[in-house]
Amino acid sequence: MTETIFDAIASVSVFALPMLVVAVAEQRKLEKQRKEREAKLIREQLTALACERAVEADRLAQKSSAQQTLASWEPIKFADDTPARTARKWGRHAH
Repeated sequence: MTETIFDAIASVSVFALPMLVVAVAEQRKLEKQRKEREAKLIREQLTALACERAVEADRLAQKSSAQQTLASWEPIKFADDTPARTARKWGRHAH
């Protein structure tokens, strides 16, 4: 009777152990794939965040440049607004 129980356990272990090993290996493989997907997603999120920051920095730089340009802006003087030139005399004729 005990021999049949041991034989039954041995025959079950012959089939069960390889299946258990395969299941553990498959679980590890799936876990590794999940971690890789999560790492890729995090990298994509960080890249998107960096792009948003770069766009915002560029926008602020353009705004600052425009403000500086407007601060140093002087209107164009047209011929009507400028005083007329007078003729100069040179040398001994200058009085």
